[in-house]
Amino acid sequence: MSGKDSKPETVHTEGRCGPDYDELVQAIYESALDPESWQKTLDQLRIHLDASAFNLIGFKLTDYANPFLLSYNIPSDYGKNYQAYWGERDLWVQAARDKSLAEGGHTLAGGMLVERRELVRSAFYNDWLVNQNIGDVLCSNLWDVESDTPHVVLCFFRGVGSEGFEEADRLRLQSISRHLNRAFRIAFRLGVLERGGVLKESVIAGLSHAVFVLDAGCRVLHCNPAAERLLDSRPAAIKIRHGRVIALGTRACPDFDEALSLADQGRHARVAFTLAKPGEAGETLSALVAPLGEVSVLGLPSLHARYLLVIENCRGINEDALRSFCGLFQLTAAEQSVLLGLMDEATPEAIAATLRVSVATVRSHIQHIRQKTGVRRLAELVRMALAASRAP
Repeated sequence: MSGKDSKPETVHTEGRCGPDYDELVQAIYESALDPESWQKTLDQLRIHLDASAFNLIGFKLTDYANPFLLSYNIPSDYGKNYQAYWGERDLWVQAARDKSLAEGGHTLAGGMLVERRELVRSAFYNDWLVNQNIGDVLCSNLWDVESDTPHVVLCFFRGVGSEGFEEADRLRLQSISRHLNRAFRIAFRLGVLERGGVLKESVIAGLSHAVFVLDAGCRVLHCNPAAERLLDSRPAAIKIRHGRVIALGTRACPDFDEALSLADQGRHARVAFTLAKPGEAGETLSALVAPLGEVSVLGLPSLHARYLLVIENCRGINEDALRSFCGLFQLTAAEQSVLLGLMDEATPEAIAATLRVSVATVRSHIQHIRQKTGVRRLAELVRMALAASRAP
C-alpha cells in the first residue's frame, strides 16, 4: 500500500448503486494478496456507503513513518496538519476514548460519539473539519482486541451540508469490516506479496495456521511447522500423492478441483471439508485456497508458487465458511438459519420467534440437520459447525 494521499477533487453525488456486497467481499480478499488494488477496493466501498472521501490510517506500523496510508478526496497536507495540532483536539477520538469505544472491533458513526449541536459549535468543526469539507464520519477499527496485528482505522466521510451517516450505514460497514479485518490480517501477517515477490519463510513459519505453498501442479513447494503438525496429527486431512495435494479430507464443498478452478480465475475459494465418511459424525475443518500468480518462493526464482492453501484455526464465525459447511451436508436455507441460531446459543423457541415460524418447524429442521450430518447430540452438532466456520 502507498502512503501517498490523493489530490482533492470535485465531489460528485453518488447513490448507493455501486458494487454489491458479494462483489465487495471478493475484491477485499483479492486485495489481501494484491496490495496495489487496495485503493480501488476501498473506493468501491466508499461508493457503496455513499461517502465523499475516505482515509486509511495505520498505527504500530514499523514500515510507515506517516500513519495515513491511503485516501480519496483528502488534501495532501491533511495528515501533517492533523498530527501537528488537530489530532489532540479531535472530538470524535476523545469521545471514543471516553466511552471505551476506541478498541479494536468497533464500527462507529459520528452521531454515536458527539451530538450534532455540540459538534457544529466546536472549533474542531469550524476551524478544521469545514476546511476539509468533512461533515460526518463513519469509521471502523480493523483489529481484534487481543490481536498482535497492526492497528488499522478506516474512516469514511460525508461533506459539509450532506446528510449524516445513519445506523443502516454503520451496520453496512460493520458487516463488511469483518472481512476487511480478516484481509488485513492476511496482508500483514502472511506478507504474501512483499517487494520483489518473495514469500518469506520466517513470516510463514510463525503463523499458527497450517500453510501450504503449491505450484501450478499442486506440488508442495513449502509448508510451515503448523502444516507439518497437521499432517502428523490428522494424516487424512490433506491427501498428498507423490508430493502433490489431490484432495481435502473425505468430502469437501467445494471440492479441491473446484477451488483450484476459482483460484485460476483470480478468486479466493473458501472450503469446508470433513474427515468423516458419509452419514457419520466427525471433525470438520475450513480452508482457504488463494491465487498467488508468479511469486518466487523463499527467494528461489526457479520455484514459482501458484496457490496458497491455508487450513484455518478456530476464531470468530466466518459466514463464507459456514455456507461451505452447509453446502457440504446439503442443508437448505431454512436449516442453515436454524443452525446459525443454535450456534448463537438460542433456544428452539427463540429461533422460532426470530424466523417467525412454529417451534415444531424449528425442531423438524433440527432433526433433518442431525440426519444429514450424522450427529445425534445437539451439542456435538453445534461444536462441529463452530469448528468448521471459524475465521482465521
